[in-house]
Amino acid sequence: MYIDAICEYKDLKSKLASLSRKSTNPSKLEEGNLSSEDFNLDEFLHCISNESARIGHTKKHIGVIWRDITVKGIAAEAHTISTVASLPIAIFKMMKLLIKKQDVPQKVILHNNTGFCKDGQMLLVLGRPGAGCTTLLKIISNMRGSYTSIDGDVSYGGIDPATFATHYHGQVCYNEEEDQHYPTLTAKQTLQFALRTKTPGSRLPDETRRDFVNRVLYMLGNMLGLTKQMDTMVGNAFVRGLSGGERKRLSIAEQMTTSSSINCWDCSTRGLDAASALDFVRSLRIMTDVLHKTTVATLYQASNSIFNLFDNIILLDEGYCLYFGPVEQAKPYFEQMGFFCPARKSTPDFLTGICNPLEREIQPGYENRVPQFAHEFQKIYMDSHIYKSMMVDLDEYESKFRADNQADVFKQAMDEEHQKRAPTTSPFIASFYQQVRALLIRQYHLVIKDKSALFSRYATIILQSLVTSSCFYNLPLNGTGAFTRCGAIFFAVMFNAFVCQSELVQFLMGRPVLKKHKQYALYRPSAFYIAQVIIDIPYALVQVFLYTVCSYFMSGFNLTAGKFFTFCIILFFINMTMNGFFRIFGAITSNFFLATQLSSLTLVGFIAYLGFTIPYSKMHPWLYWIYWANPLTYGYKALLVNEMNGQKYSCDGPGNAVPFGLGYTDWDYKICTMLGGVPGENFVKGESYLLKALDYKPWEAWAPDFIAVVGFFILFTVACALSMEYLDSDNGGNTTKFYLPGKAPKHRNDQEENERRKRLAKITEEMDSISTGTTFSWQNVNYTVPVKGGNLQLLTGINGIVKPGHLTALMGSSGAGKTTLLDVLARRKTAGVVEGEVFLNGEALMNDFERITGYCEQMDVHQPAVTVREALRFSAYLRQDESVPKAEKDAYVEKIIQLLEMEDISDAQIGMVEEGVGISIEERKRLTIGMELVGKPQLLFLDEPTSGLDAQSCFNIIRFIRKLADAGWPVLCTIHQPSAILFSHFDHLLLLVRGGKTAYYGEIGPDARTMIDYFQSNGGPVCPPEANPAEYILEVVGAGTAGKASRDWSEVWAGSEKSKELDAELADINRTANKKPARKAHTYATSFWTQFKLVVNRSFLTYWRSPDYNVGRFLNLSMSSLTCGFTYWKLGTSSSDIQNKLFALFSTFIMAMTLVILAQPKFMNERLFFRREHASRYYSWIPWGISTVLVEIPYVLVYSAAIVFCFYWTTGMSNSTESGGYFYVMITLLIIWAVTLGFIIAAVSELPTVAAVLNPLVVAMLILFCGLLQPPSYMPTFWRKWMYWLDPFHYYIEGLTVNELEYLTVVCAEEDLLRFSPPPGRTCGQYMANYFSFGGPGYISNPDAAQPEQCGYCNYKSGVEYYTLIYGWSASNKWRNVGIIACYVAFNVIVFLGLVYWNRRGRR
Repeated sequence: MYIDAICEYKDLKSKLASLSRKSTNPSKLEEGNLSSEDFNLDEFLHCISNESARIGHTKKHIGVIWRDITVKGIAAEAHTISTVASLPIAIFKMMKLLIKKQDVPQKVILHNNTGFCKDGQMLLVLGRPGAGCTTLLKIISNMRGSYTSIDGDVSYGGIDPATFATHYHGQVCYNEEEDQHYPTLTAKQTLQFALRTKTPGSRLPDETRRDFVNRVLYMLGNMLGLTKQMDTMVGNAFVRGLSGGERKRLSIAEQMTTSSSINCWDCSTRGLDAASALDFVRSLRIMTDVLHKTTVATLYQASNSIFNLFDNIILLDEGYCLYFGPVEQAKPYFEQMGFFCPARKSTPDFLTGICNPLEREIQPGYENRVPQFAHEFQKIYMDSHIYKSMMVDLDEYESKFRADNQADVFKQAMDEEHQKRAPTTSPFIASFYQQVRALLIRQYHLVIKDKSALFSRYATIILQSLVTSSCFYNLPLNGTGAFTRCGAIFFAVMFNAFVCQSELVQFLMGRPVLKKHKQYALYRPSAFYIAQVIIDIPYALVQVFLYTVCSYFMSGFNLTAGKFFTFCIILFFINMTMNGFFRIFGAITSNFFLATQLSSLTLVGFIAYLGFTIPYSKMHPWLYWIYWANPLTYGYKALLVNEMNGQKYSCDGPGNAVPFGLGYTDWDYKICTMLGGVPGENFVKGESYLLKALDYKPWEAWAPDFIAVVGFFILFTVACALSMEYLDSDNGGNTTKFYLPGKAPKHRNDQEENERRKRLAKITEEMDSISTGTTFSWQNVNYTVPVKGGNLQLLTGINGIVKPGHLTALMGSSGAGKTTLLDVLARRKTAGVVEGEVFLNGEALMNDFERITGYCEQMDVHQPAVTVREALRFSAYLRQDESVPKAEKDAYVEKIIQLLEMEDISDAQIGMVEEGVGISIEERKRLTIGMELVGKPQLLFLDEPTSGLDAQSCFNIIRFIRKLADAGWPVLCTIHQPSAILFSHFDHLLLLVRGGKTAYYGEIGPDARTMIDYFQSNGGPVCPPEANPAEYILEVVGAGTAGKASRDWSEVWAGSEKSKELDAELADINRTANKKPARKAHTYATSFWTQFKLVVNRSFLTYWRSPDYNVGRFLNLSMSSLTCGFTYWKLGTSSSDIQNKLFALFSTFIMAMTLVILAQPKFMNERLFFRREHASRYYSWIPWGISTVLVEIPYVLVYSAAIVFCFYWTTGMSNSTESGGYFYVMITLLIIWAVTLGFIIAAVSELPTVAAVLNPLVVAMLILFCGLLQPPSYMPTFWRKWMYWLDPFHYYIEGLTVNELEYLTVVCAEEDLLRFSPPPGRTCGQYMANYFSFGGPGYISNPDAAQPEQCGYCNYKSGVEYYTLIYGWSASNKWRNVGIIACYVAFNVIVFLGLVYWNRRGRR
């Protein structure tokens, strides 16, 4: 048997050599036009290996053994679904833990597992989902973070796991199911980057780094069929790029670039067609043999051809080892035990079927002798001769690598592999410099490729700077101009800080790729951050220069070259410092909400303690440390000193001096109202103002202020680099399930497990047979998309028909257009041009088509907050007819749950894989199918429903779909790697080749003879009787990474009789079809009220289960309010206090604006789920849009109350009931307005990065034109006439100001009084009488004083005088402003609903 396997392997190896081609167009391969030059992987690798050995390179290879491994994780009952109420409950539990420590429930994932994989060998790990396959691969990969307990020993050639993790962790790599890449890089750039970081120091003679990179690129491109895709962008759900299969091959290629000694592949053939999967494993076999790699893989739906390439196999079930031994002995072992393997059933399917009582077949006479449960299988195996033989082999191998000093040899090989300046004790091959260099190249490509983000960023900067400078146009050199000059510089600092917040979004979006590369040991995370900082420099310089050039001169700032360039340099370092500030929160937190909340809270504190809104002398001692710890403080001080130092501000003109007017011309008895003035002088020196008004020392501009900004930049850079290097918030890649309280599945004993199996066996027989008689046809379907330089045709003249009872398989190689065709037929495409005739039951498609059809898409997109059962019921309630009773819908949902074996997860929260929470990838696929089945569609489209599932799950699903088809439901289903048994369930086939062309459509026939005869009769190769027909046809048409076709099968099909028969049938349908049907079609199955009720209820449920969002916002606003409240603690009635009250009220706007940012990612996530559900016509866009706003209101009311309690009373605002109530109403309206504004910006933006760029522009414009930083009377007429009146913040701040100051009498403190001498012989009251008689503001504190005593003048005598004189506001507008803000809220809601409708369908 073993000899046969070796012979088969050699035959496969020669096949690969003859099939692999260099630089051949894939479409030409399928047309039969081949290049004459062969790419032989075996010879290629042997040549490299032999040359390497000839020049004395030490071979790098190492095996792995593990003994008695028992792995435990947190049990299901340890986690319940978090809600808004979870925080107080968690605090209570923590208090209980302080009294008595409680044990966390644990679950055993692997039971006493022992095994090994020698270097040069391949080990296959088989098992159903949940068997422990992934856990075993992660233990081998030394990824232990997500487990609570790991007992037993693992040895890597004699090296313990701790040492291996420290010095060699990139030498064991784990390839996960999900593909994580930067979407805007090309495939070539992705691989080039990885190769640059893994270029060894010891290379072939005269081989440069570039030669090495090109050589490996050539090998990988040919080996994995990526040669023609090298210059294609990788893409993702939002960016068009590689197909799903091509992206999977890129992930495989990227891991191969690491040149790791031990490779673990977790379902890495998921998404590949059968031919590509076989080519991939063949390549692994050759690399394992030639380079002595250690290869461990877990594969679902492996064919016999793939299975026979492995040396050993481990079969797991429920964490128990059912078999570990040679692949050729596995099948006989279980047959001797009493199990039966039917003909044409592949060995891997037979072995995984052993784990399922419903699938396993028992030989007659063995019914009561075979084991039933996993622990019984393990006991029998451990008593077997195979187990004893494998343990002897393990001991011998362990003795051998110890005797051969494999660890020392491996260390020597690693030392040689390290580059010249790379420390040999480090796991990183490249030196730190080379890592940074490679990262710089990648970061450049990332930035330059994202042209939309780059353009929008610079356009925002230019627009904002022009608007700002026009608002502060040509500031006068007088007292009023001094204040607005401070405001203009404050705004410049604040805007540049807000712009930097967009870096947080970019930083967090790149985290999954960073996590993968960290595991591959491509580079140090600190090198990644250093490269990011370096690449920031030119872009930040351009950004700052654009802002400065556009705003500096128009604003009338100090027009000297030195001052201008100083302004640029300081603003540049402020920008770089704030980039680092925001990224730190991305490095130390686990998700966007937490990072944004913490950074926003800190930013509010920074702005409050900048020194503009409240001078240092007015700060309270308990929080003034923020002033010194604030980088913006030093930047603002340096900019303001740079501007004002050396300037003189005139005090001439009304309002610039006291007293002014007729009879007050002698400056010996006047003083400037601008702080810092000296009696007798008609000007104020800038440095005097800085000292007196702001406590700024002009001589500290460069040192310490500028040096402090640079110091903070360095501090944040080092802190962020170290945080990324040493902090790890990753959960190890596992998903943690959260259950409803008391609903976690309990461990079943043998009797309970038997009962469950019986229920599952009966369920398919009880399914209702609903014959709908639906016929679906399509003729001459073409699909073209616009690309750079023209159009690209993805589908060409596709014809087909699916009749009642038809189960049609849609097959083809990766990139042939299978998913594209399904998208077109299901009417999901929103981009490009679709042509052709499509009919349902002989009539043109109507607006109920999406409702009565089910489409299981390849992407498993589900609302993460709800449980599996809740999601299925939601689908059933909305998609089944409204007349069906609720109890009947619930019963049907329970049947689907049992059919898809989801009982154990039915009350588990769906969660999100990216966050490590919720059900697994495989479970999501089952849920996707269930979501469509519970709707009872009349026509079913399924896109790779078995991808990522084990053989038994595939069998259950396909068998059920077959039952639906037999009941009369037409089904069109793409399928990648069907076994012969699965393929036999299909009755028709639509086969596509690259270019979106038809190679075959028609019946498959018994034993696939009809289909096989067609290809054989047209010159195709003979199909052996034991071959899998699905694999045969893919090989015939040249699918796979190195496939070839003897003929152009699309041309063969076009000229065939079958094609003509199909054309005639479709022409007949077209001729008799009703192309303008008059029947009444219902877009949705339920009424508007039912939709509204269900959608609103679910929205409230999802918000209740989103504590990170809602509790986070509550804590953010509460802490910000407390910070501002204690900053402006118990403000009095002096002139400086009423100005501080105004700035305190201004801070509430900044707090509310953080909700704009926080609302956007929440909305964008919810929009993904809405688009999928709306595309299937669950509900209209109106109920969802309204519920999105409604669900916010209860939380907003609580947030407003928190601000009142934490801010309003602490700042000493008015205690009257009316004033407090007015504040609550106004802040509530503002928060609702801010949240809906966030929704609007998010609804306009398709990507978070675009929204992040728009945010600072919108917020800055609102602040700029509200009249606070630049009073309306000083605002340019152009803006004052319309923008000031259009700004909602104007009405908000005016309303709150008059509400607070309307009845306030100003009593100036001593330090707020302006001092000047009255003329000799006159009292202060007599001297100022004429001034006050003409309406002069303020009052004299000592009217009876005369020389030599000075007069004490207070600027204002009441709050009304203050806001009327400065801002022109009126108390009569108080309630009007409430109405206007309410109108703005209503306007936002209407605009938002309009945008929901406009953007209800994503671009695809």
